[in-house]
Amino acid sequence: MRINKNIVLLYIFSFFKNFLIFGAVSVPFYLHKAGLDYKGMFILEAVFSIGMVVFEIPTGIIADKFGRKISLLLGTLVFGGSFFIFGFVPVFHILIVAQIICALGMTMLSGADRALLYEVIQKSKASDKSGRIMARYDAFGTAGMLVAFPLGSLFVGSGIVSYTDALGLVFIATALAILLSGVFILFVTEDRGGIHSNTSISSLQLGINGFFYTFKHPKLRVFGLNYALISSLTFFMFWFYQALLLKNHFPVTFLGFVASGFNFTAMILLFFTPFFEKKPGIKNTLFLSSLIPGVLYILSSFIPGVFMAFIAIFGVTNFRMLRMPMLNSLMNKHIEDGNRATVLSGISMIERLSTTLLYPIVGMLTDISLSISFLVLGIITVILSVLLRVEEETLV
Repeated sequence: MRINKNIVLLYIFSFFKNFLIFGAVSVPFYLHKAGLDYKGMFILEAVFSIGMVVFEIPTGIIADKFGRKISLLLGTLVFGGSFFIFGFVPVFHILIVAQIICALGMTMLSGADRALLYEVIQKSKASDKSGRIMARYDAFGTAGMLVAFPLGSLFVGSGIVSYTDALGLVFIATALAILLSGVFILFVTEDRGGIHSNTSISSLQLGINGFFYTFKHPKLRVFGLNYALISSLTFFMFWFYQALLLKNHFPVTFLGFVASGFNFTAMILLFFTPFFEKKPGIKNTLFLSSLIPGVLYILSSFIPGVFMAFIAIFGVTNFRMLRMPMLNSLMNKHIEDGNRATVLSGISMIERLSTTLLYPIVGMLTDISLSISFLVLGIITVILSVLLRVEEETLV
């Protein structure tokens, strides 16, 4: 079958949208370029998370009323523009504004890209290949990150420009990559006949409805809380791997290779999902994939050295990514078709709110000691892995 032009353009868009060159040096940027402590850094991230929730409604209206293509074009301009602010004016109160703008741009992109891709698939009569096309779209996005992360850290550690200047320039380069992604969207043909006015319920309202629905359903309550809370706790390793390695005198030049490495090994691990479902079983896999990250957090708080750091980083991130599709599948099995979007939005809201609440607490603990922060995260993760353990009868 002839490859559809629009699908190819969206693949390229996905690659450059995810070409986040700053990704593996964001912590050094906040600490050494912006001069913030961890509390300040995580307050900024909490602002971003709150912004993501607040902007769900207006940005959804833009996509519904004016079209996915317009939403994506505006999103790339706003999202990309926010990184120029990071690169040129790394001052705390200005960065708060930048995070709000970044959240606005992200919500314009979130969902609209997949909706447009789905419409393109339908129009090209390739519905039978939709799963494969969607997976390739995600793969191009992952490829963008795998290439961008090492490039960013190599540049920062290269000495071509001063260390602090390089930390700002990687954000500017990221902005340019995102703006470039918007150029490819310009050439995508959108069928406006499939666009409807904003009569559908908002994402925020879906989240609130789903939140209450999840707690009323015994099995979904177990799956949803397990998914949201463990994901929220293990998410912090995506921030702390940089701090942990730098603490152990690991060169900043190679941080990007570590980020690409744990993303790549997680992709490989996901291919063995059928093995984990059969041999240890879903119940044991879900329990161990929450317990082991907690134990690794605790061990890394007591045992110094790069070797322990690598075990903790790869263990926490890989188990987090392994368990998410399993829980997604279990949740979908127990959700009626008419409530699917509602419930999944509710669970996503629980995760986002949990992370937002943890940001300042974890930041303050890390300013005292990274080891204390890891110890607290580890103890909470271990406790929740036991309290939220999925039992055999829940799987039926």
